[in-house]
Amino acid sequence: MTTSSDPVASARRDDSDTTPAEQLPTAARGRRAALTGGLGTVIEYYEFSLYGLLAVFLAPLFFPSADPAVSTIAALGALGVSNVARPLGGIVIGRFADRHGRRRTLLLTILVMGLASAAIGVLPGYATIGIAAPVLLILVRFVQGLSAAGEAMGATAYAVESSPSARTTFFSSFVGSGGSWGYVLSAVVTGVLSLVVSAESMGAWGWRIPFLLCLPLALVCLWLRRAMDDSPEFVREKAKQQLSERPFRDVLRKYPKSLLRVVGIQIGLSAPGYLGLIYVTVFLIGERGFPKSQVYWVTAIAIGLEALTIPLWALLADRIGGRRMLLASTTAYLVLAYPLFLGLARTDSIVVVAILHTVFMQIAGAQTGPAWAIFARLFPTNVRTSGMALGYNVGVTVAGGFGPFIAAQLIVWTGSTLAPAYWVIAGSVIGLAAIVSLPRSL
Repeated sequence: MTTSSDPVASARRDDSDTTPAEQLPTAARGRRAALTGGLGTVIEYYEFSLYGLLAVFLAPLFFPSADPAVSTIAALGALGVSNVARPLGGIVIGRFADRHGRRRTLLLTILVMGLASAAIGVLPGYATIGIAAPVLLILVRFVQGLSAAGEAMGATAYAVESSPSARTTFFSSFVGSGGSWGYVLSAVVTGVLSLVVSAESMGAWGWRIPFLLCLPLALVCLWLRRAMDDSPEFVREKAKQQLSERPFRDVLRKYPKSLLRVVGIQIGLSAPGYLGLIYVTVFLIGERGFPKSQVYWVTAIAIGLEALTIPLWALLADRIGGRRMLLASTTAYLVLAYPLFLGLARTDSIVVVAILHTVFMQIAGAQTGPAWAIFARLFPTNVRTSGMALGYNVGVTVAGGFGPFIAAQLIVWTGSTLAPAYWVIAGSVIGLAAIVSLPRSL
């Protein structure tokens, strides 16, 4: 949207008469940025999501307990602890991106994530090294959180800054779609393993294989990203010596409303999104007793369909407005969260489970399609990644990182398998309040 409330469009209008054509954002640059950023995000979120999908195997090895439910809750708690690193990572990596460029940032995040994920694959369990096992696991997850903090928003800033103003939502949506494809890849890998490896072997050593695969995948992605140029907007800001010396400080002083909007909207996305991506799998296996192999494939199908349709939702958002799309999709969660969880808690049909999970994830896709481009439009180039990364990661930490843990704990506290629906509703209310505050032009 080319309005005064859109820093992306405003910067491009100011420079359109003075910048050489070869340095302006174009559809070709946007496509390359979308594909490069999206492919990297596939690998990044494959690595990051493995922990949640394999929590049922990691729990007894690293958090042994006489009660399996307690072990699972402890393992999900470690998932949440890793997300505590996200706000810190948003500050550190956001500053790095705004000072040194998007390209260097995306190379750094993928390398760190690959090394940390492979490290999980070789960690000994509690029976071997005692309390050091869960401590080391949490430390590695913390490092993963630092890396993930900069990946999605760094790739989104890169895509938005490389694309024509009229198509930033569409091209940036491939980054969100790539994240979903990463979850699909992790679900497929774990699903295949559960079919070819016995349950006993899976718990003993099979769970390590997906983590060890992370290193070669990350190296391939690193090789692809080395060919990236930095975004035209960042190059232009650097040439004009308009980069911020202290982007984090400038975000807090000059753009506090934008920061709070990103936090609130991301809470509305993460509260349901992380349950659909991670917790539903744990819920169906641990609480409902569905076979692991069936649940992994249902997860892959539901998230795969979401990944396919995120760019389509983004195209619709370009036509009707991103703000309007966010309002509609977040309201849908507010209305449908309870009925969807009621179905998941009551049905014994894996087909019905697949349908309900797919609907749940389609709403998430309708949110993701326009959201990240809106985040980018709320900040100017010289502080964009800092503002986006900090707001995004605070929202993810509050509602996403601890979301699966809170959902599991709510069931323990209340004795009701429907309790997670109330978590989704609460997050949606916060998200709606932030969306309503957005300029109508977005």
